[in-house]
Amino acid sequence: MRVWAERVLGTLAPTYDGVPLTLVFKGTVLPRPRALRVLLQAVPAVIATWRGECRFIVGRTQSVRETLEAWDLDEAADRLIRAGAAARFELEADEVSSEPLAPVGRLVLGDKARTLDLLSELHGPWRISRPHIVRGEDWARDRDAVLRRVRDRFGNERVVVRSSCSAEDAWTASNAGRFLSVLDVDAGDAVAVGGAISDVFASYGPGAEQEKVFLQSYVHPVSESGVLMARHPETLASYWVVASDVSSGRTDQITSGALEKPSSAYVEHGVPRGLLPDSLRRVVTVGRELVKLLGVEALDIEFALAGGDFHLFQVRPIAKGSSLPEGGEVRRAMLLADACTAHQALLRPRAPVVGDGPVYSTMTDWNPAEMIGRRPLPLARTLYGRLITDRTWAEQRAAYGYRDLRGIPLLRDFAGHAYVDVRASLNSFIPAVTPARVAEVLVSQQLARLAHAPELHDKVEFEIADTCASLGLRERLRRLYASSLDAGELDALATALRDITLRGLADLPAQVEQVQRLRAQPFAPGFEGGLGPVLTRLRELGTLPFAHLARTAFVVTALLKSFVREGVMDPSEQREVLQRIRTVAGQLQADALRVRRGELGLEALVAEFGHLRPGTYDLRVPRYDADPERYFGPLISSGAEEPFRQEAPLSRSLHERLGAGLRSAGLSMTSEVFLAHLGAGIAGREYGKHVFTKTLSGVLEYLAQWGEPLGLGRDDLAHLSLEQVETALKLAPLEARSWCRDAVEEAREHAAAVNLIELPDILVRTSHLLFHVSSGEQPLFVTKACVRAPVLVADGLPDPESVRGNIVLLERADPGYDGLLALGVAGIVTAYGGANSHMAVRCTELQLPAAIGVGREQFRRLSGGRVMTLDCGGRRLVHE
Repeated sequence: MRVWAERVLGTLAPTYDGVPLTLVFKGTVLPRPRALRVLLQAVPAVIATWRGECRFIVGRTQSVRETLEAWDLDEAADRLIRAGAAARFELEADEVSSEPLAPVGRLVLGDKARTLDLLSELHGPWRISRPHIVRGEDWARDRDAVLRRVRDRFGNERVVVRSSCSAEDAWTASNAGRFLSVLDVDAGDAVAVGGAISDVFASYGPGAEQEKVFLQSYVHPVSESGVLMARHPETLASYWVVASDVSSGRTDQITSGALEKPSSAYVEHGVPRGLLPDSLRRVVTVGRELVKLLGVEALDIEFALAGGDFHLFQVRPIAKGSSLPEGGEVRRAMLLADACTAHQALLRPRAPVVGDGPVYSTMTDWNPAEMIGRRPLPLARTLYGRLITDRTWAEQRAAYGYRDLRGIPLLRDFAGHAYVDVRASLNSFIPAVTPARVAEVLVSQQLARLAHAPELHDKVEFEIADTCASLGLRERLRRLYASSLDAGELDALATALRDITLRGLADLPAQVEQVQRLRAQPFAPGFEGGLGPVLTRLRELGTLPFAHLARTAFVVTALLKSFVREGVMDPSEQREVLQRIRTVAGQLQADALRVRRGELGLEALVAEFGHLRPGTYDLRVPRYDADPERYFGPLISSGAEEPFRQEAPLSRSLHERLGAGLRSAGLSMTSEVFLAHLGAGIAGREYGKHVFTKTLSGVLEYLAQWGEPLGLGRDDLAHLSLEQVETALKLAPLEARSWCRDAVEEAREHAAAVNLIELPDILVRTSHLLFHVSSGEQPLFVTKACVRAPVLVADGLPDPESVRGNIVLLERADPGYDGLLALGVAGIVTAYGGANSHMAVRCTELQLPAAIGVGREQFRRLSGGRVMTLDCGGRRLVHE
């Protein structure tokens, strides 16, 4: 029937010069396109009947859609005819098949109760408890009679009382979670049932008498429950998206957003079912059957598995304003095919890299997901490569005393997604003096541990690899590798890591001096010698010394953490130590306070910090100095009265314990020297970042100025790679403009296809490019917008006046928070929830920027900031 429908619509499309047509039908017919075309030129819709019964309606989408929202096909036909908006003709015998009449598409998908009632009569690999409908007018007139019918139907069963309001589950808006449903009610308890029915009707507001609720048998216990989206809920790309709960035994944890770590699966439509795990295969099979039956591609399906049966609780269209992607889908498929080929080609390591089984991550090492986003545009991606991940990363580590991996890129692209090559990264943390056999054992076992615990991919240097001296290092190495390496090899490794640590600490002043050279001569406007020399200077005096400072900051931080891990100091003492360190970030707060007190002019604050932008490599994001009042205003007006300073000296006991710990780690230094290194390392990293980003920001602003007379805006330039920019700089203005326009158009088409692709944060097998299952802190980002706004942490519904223009942080966003969405919030961030929680559905419908389900720890971190950048397109959350 789908093929027939597409053929009819394709034939008739010229009738309205491309105006969208809708076709709804039951049974199968042979079309008479010429007759239909003639009729459609005169009226908005045509109704075809057979023996007086409507078989299909075809017409202008806008004209027939509202009619079809709440009526079955025959009623819709009568209504159109009465309105004089349709022509009618009778089909001939040879134009009608002998197939039985079956509800399809819009004929089935209506309010919740009607949809389930119709589906319960159809055969499929599912079970549906037939709805018992209670109409509002009956409830208002005779409650006792309604309760008797409930008792007659269900006896003493446990039931669910569910909403079925005409305002929910429509084609353009679902109003997900807006109305109440009550689970696990004793059908034999008239008071409980009556109270639940009244509460559900009350949630509708005025006009409830014209609505209905329904009751079903309560399915429990369940082994799994969740929601299946037949298309990606945000992009409508060809994915089965399954959010499931396999732990609570309840049926409402996914939709309410209450589950702390839901499991989420993304399955490419073309993936053979045999590759999928059993449970996921069963869910996808039901989805395919429903899509085929209904002829509707974008479905939202709520389900549960219990006692071996697949229970359907809800089937509704995904309420999304945009249409299904078309041209981008072909390009998307090609990108995925190329990514699979590229991944296969990289399975075997290229010398000097060793280790079995590559792993790729968006959050390991130089962390592209945070710095440039998971789907970076060409300028940001190539700048990051030129300055850091092509060469600088390996050059710094070789100079530090690790294995020399120059010539090996750290970053790899798969279907436009940026991944760190974790195998290369792990190789780069092994001392250069380590024999190749030992290095291969270390890397292979570390990769295997990460593949077994992928949630550690953003903690590799703390949880997977040992990259520097620390307390308990020798014992840890023996515990992990004694079965593969002998004691002498492990002792040699520990000694080499100690030597690297000491050498890195001694080199701190020299690296700070390099950064100071760049600060003295940051960036002179103009690229007379081309872009190359400017970036070379920035790399040599900016990112390379910053990489040294960042590595040293990690070393001293890891050493400090090991004091806590081994019980030498407690967490409160660790905080006390860190509070003494003064960084550039602290200086920003202090200077903002001085501005508020009138001790410093705003222009001085802007001169020092105005180069900052949320998204260091993103030319599209304005710098702070573009709007000082907006960017610095919240910090100046609401900052702390006085930054906290820890003045009291550290206890003698702590110094003694630190000294003993350092000696046990083989580090011949006093506690005072170590604390000085700790402060210099952490402050040096922030200072180095501050200086090199100032120069980088100047380069980006010059590029914006260069592009302006060529008619190239910031967004255009962001779609050009660094190599393309360098080529254009050598061309005459008119030629450069034309050349760049073509390149930008191609890049936009590429980016549109990339945005239709959903890849995991950690990539272990080639098949993960086509389907993956993730659990834990994997936020859903809604829209592609990037907003920066003050943070408001809400406990309960906040005051409306305090909400407008803020990014609101909610621990979990149940339907009670719907009122927020109309108050002018800039964005929503929740700790818990997933792609199918109520807040996710509502934000998607309203196209409100949101990050749903960031996880408990990230939520706590974000709650400590005053201002946040919510970059949904780049999948980044940055707090300030």
